[in-house]
Amino acid sequence: LDGIQRHWYLLSHELFEERSRRAPYPSPMTKLRVLRFFSLWNQAVAELLRDLKPDVYHCMDYHAALAPLYISREEQIPTILVLHNADYCGIIETDFINDRFWSTVSALRRLSIVFNLTQPAIRKYATFEGRFNMLRAGVAYIKEVQAGYGVCAVSAQYGVELKRERTLFGGLPCIMPLDNATDPAEDHGQASVESLQLQRVGAKAMLQRHCDLDEDPDAKVLIFIGRWVKQKGVDHIAMITPLLLNSHPEVQIVLAGPPDDACGLYAQELLAPMAPLFPGRLFV
Repeated sequence: LDGIQRHWYLLSHELFEERSRRAPYPSPMTKLRVLRFFSLWNQAVAELLRDLKPDVYHCMDYHAALAPLYISREEQIPTILVLHNADYCGIIETDFINDRFWSTVSALRRLSIVFNLTQPAIRKYATFEGRFNMLRAGVAYIKEVQAGYGVCAVSAQYGVELKRERTLFGGLPCIMPLDNATDPAEDHGQASVESLQLQRVGAKAMLQRHCDLDEDPDAKVLIFIGRWVKQKGVDHIAMITPLLLNSHPEVQIVLAGPPDDACGLYAQELLAPMAPLFPGRLFV
């Protein structure tokens, strides 16, 4: 594309092959499997960096932010860490791993074995607020090797927000914004608005048929699509769903996505028995 060749490398391993399109990451309820999954991912990326020697390592969020720790300083590659959703922070281990009374806790020893990293390296690069944090590894590495330059956000506003509200990024000289790479659509004026309004009516009817909702063009359809996790407040959505449906008869609700943590599973348990109580108005 545009003279640029793209190469895709697929790693054959049961930890990856057992994942599905609907659930690309292991459930956080399976702690050790999650740790092994991300350990393999990061070590595989490090091997690719060593073999391919690219000009720049473009690291998306926390998932492979540990990879530079597996490469010697002589082989290091300039890194760009792009933040799409820094709230997750790569916290896949909730146990405190700080030493207690000058004694190494078992959780830190386990992390050292699973990730094939020394305990001092985990303490220095991947510990934040007492817990294992994969995103911290990328930030700490860029601070140490690149004087803090190379951390980017998907918008200027998001970069300012992270610097202001997230202590993890304290000490960085800046969080650089990335330009939106999409081309804006042409504005066809009023005719385009009118056609979109007609399409909206048809799209609502198709959605109602697909979700077995009452076909009501005047219904107000509230939609949530995404991973059912604590950060998205899906447990709160589940709790207010019956209140909304009982107090607003014109409302229909569509909730779609996989439960991906304890809050998501809790929301699923709350919502499952509600569907028969609101036929034609609730899709889960």
